[in-house]
Amino acid sequence: MSVIVRRGSGRIATEKTALLSTRGDGRNGRKIQGFLYKCGWGEVRIVYVCHGSFLMPAEFVKHGGGGDVAHPLKHIIANPSSPPFL
Repeated sequence: MSVIVRRGSGRIATEKTALLSTRGDGRNGRKIQGFLYKCGWGEVRIVYVCHGSFLMPAEFVKHGGGGDVAHPLKHIIANPSSPPFL
């Protein structure tokens, strides 16, 4: 999937990225989606689709209704080939 991003000087570029999703606890848990965005030295950030805000993996899982989990990356599913908003 390609995403259009703005660069510091106002340039616009497209970058390949993965669509991420997580689902809250329970049978009817809320599903949220975001795009993988890496910054810094190994720091992982996610752009949440609904608000356009940057979240850490633990925040992303918690926002989806998953609560505080020991290993948040285990609760996030990456799907690089699917379109957003399924």
